[in-house]
Amino acid sequence: MELNDNQKKAVLDEHNACLVRANVGSGKTTVLIEKIRYLHQQKKIPLENMIVLTFTNKAANEIRERLKIQNIEENPSSLFYGTFHGIALKLLQEVLPIEELGYTKDFQVCLPEEELELANQLIRQHTLKIKYKNRLRKRLDQKNRAATSRQPGYQDDFPKLVTLLTEEKRKQNKMSYEDLLQNATELLKAHPHLLPQLKWIIIDEVQDCDELQFDFIRHLKKPEISLFAVGDPNQVIYSWRGSAFQIFFQLKNHYQARELSLPINYRSSGTILSAARRFLQNGSTLEGVKDEGGKVQIRKQYDPFQEAEDLAARIRELHMQGIPYHEIGILYRLQNQSALLEQVLTRNGIPVHVAVKEKMEDIPVVQWFFHVLRFCVNHSDTTSGVEALCNKTYG
Repeated sequence: MELNDNQKKAVLDEHNACLVRANVGSGKTTVLIEKIRYLHQQKKIPLENMIVLTFTNKAANEIRERLKIQNIEENPSSLFYGTFHGIALKLLQEVLPIEELGYTKDFQVCLPEEELELANQLIRQHTLKIKYKNRLRKRLDQKNRAATSRQPGYQDDFPKLVTLLTEEKRKQNKMSYEDLLQNATELLKAHPHLLPQLKWIIIDEVQDCDELQFDFIRHLKKPEISLFAVGDPNQVIYSWRGSAFQIFFQLKNHYQARELSLPINYRSSGTILSAARRFLQNGSTLEGVKDEGGKVQIRKQYDPFQEAEDLAARIRELHMQGIPYHEIGILYRLQNQSALLEQVLTRNGIPVHVAVKEKMEDIPVVQWFFHVLRFCVNHSDTTSGVEALCNKTYG
């Protein structure tokens, strides 16, 4: 594959730790794929000696498919690639001595909704005093537990709830997503030599790492293991859940890492890049290869209804110019904005597809049957058993 000079430098770099600042549209995924291919085909490193960490299953699947196109497929038994939680899960199931923490290898992953319901059961059972129950799910995030339990406004039984919840999850052989990372990190710390075959750690979208994930990386990475991470500090999308914005500085400082950049944008027009430069931080630059393109328009509206009507008129105009409706998208900030937009567009004869992910709890019978299956495979899961048997409609 043809790479520019910056991309080649990143792919061929052999420092023990290398961080690549990859601007949007700069071929980040291409570099990551080519890095894996280079290590495997040129440096003869087996795929099972690498771990590739991503933030979404979609990203992991894209890597998998693009490697298959190049006739590079991993050993089915290898750790190879997946999300942070997925890799932690596989380590706990196949490598780490999870029994030391009171679990068995067939433990189940506890969904956030299940953990919240379990917490509410414990609150009722032990008559705990918990303030601001509408914030409980956020407080249950392990990254926030220590902080929220010490805040003056939270003088309640939350620390006791955390202890009871931890014990109950262990009793029911369950782990939350955060438990996966925390327990895997704890066992990696206690048994640092359980991954003797590991040679490379490759991380996608590293800017979105939070402290728990950073701790996981630190206990995976040994001096003899190389680290290659790509990301864009200007695209921290998970700051709301604790992403460490200075992760580049932390990694660079901790590992004395070499820092490279991919400054050339292949995706956006010159006009968009010109506007984007005004929002960049850390002295980053953006270089483009496309023409200037159309101007960025900013329109002030008096209210959401006027905004929706204006968008409908603009979409009709674009459609009359020959642009199919399915090639036009609307991005909005809050989900509750979609109802008015859908209503106005539909009234104007514009076909609408709202991209809303349907949750399992939105379909009661599926939610109930899920509890039935959970209890069938894990009789220690008394929460699911009670829910399956006592459900007023299906139990």
